[in-house]
Amino acid sequence: MSARFIKAGLGALFCLGTATAAWAETTLIVPITSEPRTLSPAFAADTGGYHPGSNIYCHLVVMDWGVTQGVSSYGDLAKSWEMSEDAKTATFHLYEDAKWHDGEPVTSEDVQFTFETILEKKYPFAAYLSNVDRMETPDPHTLVVHLKEPDSPFVAMQAQAAAWTGKIYPKHIWENEEGFDSGAHVNEPIGCGPFRFKEWVRGSHVELVANEDYFRGPPRVDRLLFRFISDANVARAAFEAGEFPYLPYDYAPPLAELPTFEADPNIEVILADSHYGRDIYLNTKREPLSDLTVRQAISYAVDREEMNKLAFAGIWRPAYHAIVNSQDKWLNEEARFPDYDPAKAEELLDEAGYPKNDDGWRFKLSVTNPNFSDCKNMMEVLVQQLRRIGIDARWDQYDGSTWYDKAQKADFDITCYFVRYGPDPDAYREHFSTGGARNFSGYANLEFDRLANEARSLNDEAERRKRYQQMQALLVNDLPYINLFNVSQPSLIRDGWSGFNVQPSGFNKSITWFGHYAVTPPAN
Repeated sequence: MSARFIKAGLGALFCLGTATAAWAETTLIVPITSEPRTLSPAFAADTGGYHPGSNIYCHLVVMDWGVTQGVSSYGDLAKSWEMSEDAKTATFHLYEDAKWHDGEPVTSEDVQFTFETILEKKYPFAAYLSNVDRMETPDPHTLVVHLKEPDSPFVAMQAQAAAWTGKIYPKHIWENEEGFDSGAHVNEPIGCGPFRFKEWVRGSHVELVANEDYFRGPPRVDRLLFRFISDANVARAAFEAGEFPYLPYDYAPPLAELPTFEADPNIEVILADSHYGRDIYLNTKREPLSDLTVRQAISYAVDREEMNKLAFAGIWRPAYHAIVNSQDKWLNEEARFPDYDPAKAEELLDEAGYPKNDDGWRFKLSVTNPNFSDCKNMMEVLVQQLRRIGIDARWDQYDGSTWYDKAQKADFDITCYFVRYGPDPDAYREHFSTGGARNFSGYANLEFDRLANEARSLNDEAERRKRYQQMQALLVNDLPYINLFNVSQPSLIRDGWSGFNVQPSGFNKSITWFGHYAVTPPAN
């Protein structure tokens, strides 16, 4: 790759093939699909804001793609921590030399202030702090969190959400504001992360510069620029022209085209595993899916191998268990969803009292999905597979907000979605516990709830594993959902660049899912 595209000045940056105003420093350009709504990422869902926010702000604990290598979470501001034997007290020890971008020291009072504000304002991250009873700061670098109930995955589940809304704010700047959604620094942020905010050019980009005083040492690139590109074709063309070295999976070419890129010695194709699955949720509160026998029939009607061939060029890995590969230490191998057997599916539908009518159909079902390209590809195939066994399936597609509203109201029959199984299987509670925030299927099983609460309260990993394996057996038996695939998203990286969060060289060093602290340019 020619380094001239990466080192081009801002005046030349957006004109392909020009490099007339070269910088001595290295600039990393990363395309993102949407412009931020705000650069204060605590109070609202904001796809565009997560990228710059995760590089400007610090977090207490974090997680990145390295979770697939067995690391559930690691410290950002937290140098270390310990959980009490009763799993009711978490003590965090912070790095002593961390500083805010204005030079003030970072202290445990900043973390306490941030968490108390999040709880008071009921910002999204409050869901991960809901078990907090009180906090203490015995010294500037120690935070003690007392919990209402035993909660052994408390730290890991914070790490899961930190990349999105778990940023730490400087108390000395924000304590006189009404919250984190107003004030002078909403869009002129001061954090303590590896990059400092420089400017936000509306409609174009957000530019950050290296924080030379970052307590882990300065990042490997001098400037980090997030360029707003909503069109995947535009982003791919710019990548191929050399405008930036990294094409995130948001813009990935069709999987069938990956062999072309794999044949290019100047491009590394990454298929990064995830702790997410791709699944279908079955609305257990709506007939005929309220009938377990009907749900069992559908589980036999799904041909994962065909779906993989048609939707993913045979590249994704079908999943038959209630967990994904990255979390295999918790796996119950005996709890397995059925293999494809259309004859068995039809037999079960007859048994359930839904024989084929004169027109050949048994009943109607609506199939839908969020606005994920992989879900769209999957559901197009699923519709045909259901129709083969006499279910008059139709594919209803909506914009993202409409789909989410319908999912929350259980206004669907079958929908594609995900289960995030990590960084700790306590994540099951969000998707399947009675009243869970993402329990769109309406699943309610008191035994599942009991096991989930027990597992959360235990510090003994072997005992926790027993509970989670029992929970997997319940899910496979009750079928509120069917796991179909391990998510494996492709990204493209120019030769010589390393340390991106999807590369092993960036695992557990990136500082969050959206972090670029470890990115290293090619040697000159």
